[in-house]
Amino acid sequence: MSMSGLMASSDNAAVADAPPPEEARRYPSAPYAWMVVILLTTAYALSLLDRWVLTLLVQPVKAALHVSDTAMGLLMGPIFALVYVFLGLPFGWIADRLSRRNLATFGIAFWSMMTMLSSTASSFGQLALCRFGIGFGEAALTPAATSMIADMFPRKSVNSAIGVFNLGIYAGLGLSYLIGGTLLGWAGAHGGQFLGGHLATWQIVFLLVGAPGLLIAALLLVAVREPQRHGRLKTTPPTMKACFAFVGRHRRAFVPLAVGMGTVALSGYAFTWLPTLFTRVWGWPPQRFSIIYGVILLVLGPLGTVSGGLLANRFYAAGHQDAPYRVIMTSLPLVVVIGGSAVLWPSPYMTIAALAVSAFFSSMATSAGVSAVVFATPAAYRGRLLALYTMTNSIIGTVLGPAGVGFLSDHVYRSEGGIRYSMATILLGVGGCLTLFLMTGRRAYAEAVHELEAAA
Repeated sequence: MSMSGLMASSDNAAVADAPPPEEARRYPSAPYAWMVVILLTTAYALSLLDRWVLTLLVQPVKAALHVSDTAMGLLMGPIFALVYVFLGLPFGWIADRLSRRNLATFGIAFWSMMTMLSSTASSFGQLALCRFGIGFGEAALTPAATSMIADMFPRKSVNSAIGVFNLGIYAGLGLSYLIGGTLLGWAGAHGGQFLGGHLATWQIVFLLVGAPGLLIAALLLVAVREPQRHGRLKTTPPTMKACFAFVGRHRRAFVPLAVGMGTVALSGYAFTWLPTLFTRVWGWPPQRFSIIYGVILLVLGPLGTVSGGLLANRFYAAGHQDAPYRVIMTSLPLVVVIGGSAVLWPSPYMTIAALAVSAFFSSMATSAGVSAVVFATPAAYRGRLLALYTMTNSIIGTVLGPAGVGFLSDHVYRSEGGIRYSMATILLGVGGCLTLFLMTGRRAYAEAVHELEAAA
């Protein structure tokens, strides 16, 4: 389905389920609301591009900084995540109180500058500091943007709008491979000549992928206004104590959801080693793999994301209040089985085919996961709950994913080809356990949604 078709179908759904006229007037016009969604989605895509482009630069950065696989795993995962996940909650608190538009603008501009500064790193410590900065800026976007989107659409259209926003995940991943691989090849072909000087190819890539974010930040500041907040609780003040009390009452729903969705983060971050896998096992240069996989992510990632939002809408229209959770339980086991076994196939093309299927269902689960949080959370706590959700599954993914694979590669499966077994161990073993835990929370989640809608 095209973007215009999606927007049209979403608008039709909003008309069919139109709220009373006085309520409808509280929402911005559909064209403006979708413009904001597209702008925020573009920012989200750029955040993934800036975060993940390092996966294509493992070999040259490793050689330039004289570090091990374990150190590269730390740079791709925990070092970035330490800031990203723990600042999510403070930024969520800010998003629940102050201008979400300004918060998102600041975050985009900051991480873009830190990406460009990564090109100047001459040691592990300097690049680690830049990765901290990227995580700091990116932590502000998701709670601010998702809260804004949830307040710009009637409730029955929120799943589709958030689904479009989550297109940014796979668009960003696809662009990181396509653009990163293309720029890497271009810089290498030109001998590192750039703007009248000479830089290493990886330095040029960091400069070029960081610059567009500054433009998006300027557009957001000029073209977008802070949306009106809807659905605030009238009797409970939006304090941190009240927020944690709400989570405590519904812990049987939110804990399995947040922890279980760590499966998607785990697979995504473990896949940061895919370019290295194809180089070590099959001798593919990073550019060759990146173009193929980038196209897969750009096509099947958004398709899965939109499908997840539309499927959740259909479940909800059929009377299933736990609609997003049902989508997760359908897609997540397939992510584990297909994605986890993909790295073990004997042929690179068989592996790519399995990765394509995994990308579709992973994006479907990702979209449904964010929608599940929004669907079960009062507006007064939404930014903080989204931050807690992101913090939980991101810690799991970023710590156990790239660093876990790097550690197993250095100390357990020590051959060049052993990286595939390191990845399979993490994806199938840990991912399978997390998915089973998620399935324990569906009934409690349905009760939480019922309570919220009954109080509305």
